[in-house]
Amino acid sequence: MTFRLLDRLGFGWSSHISALYWLGLLYRRPANIRDMLGEFRPLGAGLAGLTLLLHALPYVVVLNLTLVIMLGPANRDENQAFWNESHFQWFSFFAFGLPFTVFFTVATGIAVAIVVAIALRTARGTAGAIAIGIAFGILIGIANFTDIWTATAVDGAILSAIVVEIVDGVADGVAFGTVVGVAVGIVGGIGGGTAGGIGFGIAGWIVYTRSYYLPAHLLYVWPVAHGRWYQNHPVAWDDLCSLPFPWLDRLLIAYADFDSQLGRREIERLINSYPSQRTAALRARTTLLARDAAKQPLLSRLDLDTASLPKGTKGFLADIPRLRQMIAEIAAQQRQIDLIARPVFREPMAHLLSLQIETFIANVAGLREPLAAEFRAAARHWLVIADRQWQEAQAAMARSPTQQVFRAGDPVDRAQEAFVPRMEVTGDVERQLMLATGCPGLVLYGRRRTGKSTILRNLDQFLPRHAHVASLSMQDPEAFTSLDFFARRIATAVATAWPDEAASLPEQPGLPGLFALLGRANQRLLAENRRLLLAIDEYELIDQKIGEGVFAEDLLATLRESIQTHRRIVWIFAGSHDITELTHAPWTSYLVSARTIEVPLFTPAETRALLTEPLRYSPLWQKDDPKRPRFAPALWGENGIERIHAEAGGWPHLVQLIAETVVDLLNEGTAPNADAALLERALDKAIISGDTVLRELVQRESRLPGEWDYIRAFQRVDTQPPPEDETLHRSLRRRLLVTEDNGLWRMRVPLMQRWLRQRG
Repeated sequence: MTFRLLDRLGFGWSSHISALYWLGLLYRRPANIRDMLGEFRPLGAGLAGLTLLLHALPYVVVLNLTLVIMLGPANRDENQAFWNESHFQWFSFFAFGLPFTVFFTVATGIAVAIVVAIALRTARGTAGAIAIGIAFGILIGIANFTDIWTATAVDGAILSAIVVEIVDGVADGVAFGTVVGVAVGIVGGIGGGTAGGIGFGIAGWIVYTRSYYLPAHLLYVWPVAHGRWYQNHPVAWDDLCSLPFPWLDRLLIAYADFDSQLGRREIERLINSYPSQRTAALRARTTLLARDAAKQPLLSRLDLDTASLPKGTKGFLADIPRLRQMIAEIAAQQRQIDLIARPVFREPMAHLLSLQIETFIANVAGLREPLAAEFRAAARHWLVIADRQWQEAQAAMARSPTQQVFRAGDPVDRAQEAFVPRMEVTGDVERQLMLATGCPGLVLYGRRRTGKSTILRNLDQFLPRHAHVASLSMQDPEAFTSLDFFARRIATAVATAWPDEAASLPEQPGLPGLFALLGRANQRLLAENRRLLLAIDEYELIDQKIGEGVFAEDLLATLRESIQTHRRIVWIFAGSHDITELTHAPWTSYLVSARTIEVPLFTPAETRALLTEPLRYSPLWQKDDPKRPRFAPALWGENGIERIHAEAGGWPHLVQLIAETVVDLLNEGTAPNADAALLERALDKAIISGDTVLRELVQRESRLPGEWDYIRAFQRVDTQPPPEDETLHRSLRRRLLVTEDNGLWRMRVPLMQRWLRQRG
């Protein structure tokens, strides 16, 4: 049916039906009427309000007359005992007070004074009391009109304001009726007595809060919630239910289960615009998020799926930050597992994730509902996924006869890759670190792929606890773009000494700000009796940027002053070039007191330790864990370890490269151990997979005139006389490419010569 608009209401049947519709809307959603009246002219709004009042008044009059006839005693004397008995107070409340007040609200609260009339009628038993009530209502209207006139005198929108006042009366009028009802009962004490008056006050409160919906509400939620009925629930169509409905969250969840899109939209509506039901809606939303998270097959996305959990400081909302932190730890662990391809590392990490989820299940039980029950249930689903992942990793390990833990490439992560500590280098660093007067700076020198970056990355595990290592690579664009970027990057590295605090940037631009920041850090380290090792990897790029004009030579002066002044900060400059090879600034002058530590190639003992106990220092296993991967010397064949060391010349990267290739060949075949033939195949395959690094070490670093020609001659001969040019002589020895044999030179690394002859 199409209803007439408010400004087109008359007094015909169609207008009457439309008026009843608008009165119903005024009862349940007065804000809609208020918004509509904003588009009316004052006179039109006033006429619309008066028209609605006229359409409502017949029902009020009929109700009053009906109640007078039904409740007015025909013989006062005969019924005196009944009137005086206390149970009439309750009869008048349920049979008269509550029904009338309900109807009064339906009539939009416009005739608030009728509440007074009915209260007086219980005393007098005459319909004439209604006139008194109406007269009292007129006085209230005059008072309201005066208030409206004062508030709207600026723009003169009096009639419009009157109508708005009528709309507001839906809530305010009922509240007033409650107060009047109580006052009449307490002050008047007539007829039904004080308790009767309080009964009418209670009835008004019930109407004001819409408490009369509660019995019907129970049918929606007990014994089970009926989600398909929700659209008929008062909350769905009445915006003035000020009393929270118990277990409404169950009904909302059931509605979302019945129709996910409509249910979730309704929950958001209640959260945004229904304060009295917001807590129930938040509980429903949290429950649905938990159940969605339970269905998530990718544990790495759990923190993203639960990011929209509501926030607050009261009730269960106060527990959500702790819950989100626990979920974030699970997701981070899964993301770390996803980055690991090798079963030998996935298995312990997957096992750790399962234990982590079990701990989550135990800890989340201490949170408030609905968090405890819902997320414990969700975590049980996560545990199934984690256990299956763990079992798959175990099965993959069983299928692979030899675990692949060797990797020739980036700096080694000792937790997941074959690693051997360089105790000689680490010991030198520790001795310099512990100098009572402070270390005058260190230059960590080693050829490419000899493990400098690996040493820096794992150095903190082999130093005293009061020493903290912070590394900065000059290959980071944020480090070499400008001097200000360099200073910021240094500040970030220094701040890692205090991981629980936000990094502080230099207060001044350029070198003065950097030096001041280092000074503050040094003072704090001194107070805490700690030391900071600040490692600059690939420091040769500083020299290059000085040559390009990006950095000024004053940077070196600042670094020298910091070395001399900030004794709690130990500077380590790591690079593959000797300091004498840097040509754009007098480095030896600025670092005149710095101590040089050279990173040597592997000794035979270090190669053996790498090939037999590659994960001895991994934190993924306990110290004596029998599951920790170990390799018997026989795996590498007879004298296989010695041959691998000799073919690689002890070059750390090349040892890893050959070992990685041998393990791959073993896993491709059926032989349990390597033999001479398999090692030969591994060497031929290694020069292919390692072509880039071998070409860099042998050919691209041959920059001096005649250097590449001299090396290339080893394609045809095993030995040749040393070059006569002293510069060329010094470069080849510094690059560790040759060794002397009975006055002749031969290539120090057989694998390099193999590459030279097959691919050079």
